[in-house]
Amino acid sequence: MTIAKLQQFLAVCQFQSVSRAAEFLHISQPSVSGTIRDLESEFQINLFRHEGRRLVLTAEGSFLRERAQQLIRQFDELSWQMEDLGNQKNRFRIGIPPMAGTIFFPQLYKAFKEKYPEITLLITECGSLHAEKLLEQGELDLAMATLPAPPSAEFSYQKMARTELMLCVSPSHRLAREQSVHVSMLEHEPLVLFGTDTAPAHAVLSLFAEQQLRPNVLLYSSQLSMIKQFIAGGTAAAFLVDALVLQDPDIVAVPFSEPIYFDTVLLWKRDQYLYSDVERFLRFAGDFNFVVK
Repeated sequence: MTIAKLQQFLAVCQFQSVSRAAEFLHISQPSVSGTIRDLESEFQINLFRHEGRRLVLTAEGSFLRERAQQLIRQFDELSWQMEDLGNQKNRFRIGIPPMAGTIFFPQLYKAFKEKYPEITLLITECGSLHAEKLLEQGELDLAMATLPAPPSAEFSYQKMARTELMLCVSPSHRLAREQSVHVSMLEHEPLVLFGTDTAPAHAVLSLFAEQQLRPNVLLYSSQLSMIKQFIAGGTAAAFLVDALVLQDPDIVAVPFSEPIYFDTVLLWKRDQYLYSDVERFLRFAGDFNFVVK
């Protein structure tokens, strides 16, 4: 058993096909088939069974997949750490949420790349809640997150900015002239929300649940432009942070009667090795002055 063989095995698990795994890995199909046979022969087990044209994992195969994923992840992390120690890495993986990413990340990214053009940011768009899972699994080095409260103790974080969650409606909407709103006023209101893996959407759904109300959600979307079109056209209301709509003449932002604040933070796993490029980015972000347009 070698790392290369485990990587081939995991590719077959992913595609449920030897031919597709071989194509993905850019090696011959007989080589992948031989690897699977070698692993099965080495441990005297069956890793897959056939269901039509698909290869389905046996119980033994599922066990190996779980352990192999952990091992490959550790191997990749070790490789990245050694490259970092040799100053050969110059890249890191960062998760960006759709809402805060729209406000803060573009200007931070532009300024950082102007100062450090040699560093590559491998960017994944994901909600704050999903980003925490990716950090736990070692699939991200850093994440920008929008949180209503400090994260759990397994994470370290650095604050960037504070925003307030607002009900956003068109100027002609029945609630546009209200000084503040309560969730009970929105029981039948058509709503558009960011994805359920985002902290703002989770907070809104929790507010409705606390009042034993069912929200009338027309759409979940990560596309800010689409959400704004729904609002401006009077089709639906939405919940956005104030910085996103302050200068938009087609949208009225109404605060909640009990204000809901979110901190935009940079988040990383407390016990994880911090690459020098990540530390450089954290220092840069800590000194950066954001402009809310």
